[in-house]
Amino acid sequence: MAAKEIRLKFDGYVALTQTLLSLTNGNARQSTLISNTNLRHGALLTYRIKSGAAAPTVGTIYEIFLLKGNGTVRTDNAGASDAAITIVNAQLVGTLQVTATANANFTDVFDTAPLGKLGPEWGTAVRNSSGQTVSAGVESDFVKEYNAYVPELQA
Repeated sequence: MAAKEIRLKFDGYVALTQTLLSLTNGNARQSTLISNTNLRHGALLTYRIKSGAAAPTVGTIYEIFLLKGNGTVRTDNAGASDAAITIVNAQLVGTLQVTATANANFTDVFDTAPLGKLGPEWGTAVRNSSGQTVSAGVESDFVKEYNAYVPELQA
């Protein structure tokens, strides 16, 4: 390691509380918000979303958004806990493009860094824009987790 190198310090992956089971096309669901008491700058988000029994429309997407708040004012009037939400102003973190495959897993890792610091509290929202309802199996069909990080100067 070089002197005065800046590295990222990671906290380890933690599950997001967010119910995606049977999320219908055109609807969104927010996670429970995370209190950023450690003042982490960003996070890596890992999502695996399973399509439902009816194949999604090829080339459509599942959208992942970042929600921020200060304890009182929150993006898109998000609540503090896992609930339905209407996305209006939330910043898009990334998308999972789907194929016309029923009961398939669509997975990626996203970085919140391009959207600025996380702030005092933050969370995510997922909007289903795939043309079909996602899996109605079990909540463990889905992976929703984050790994918060902060740049750290190495001596």
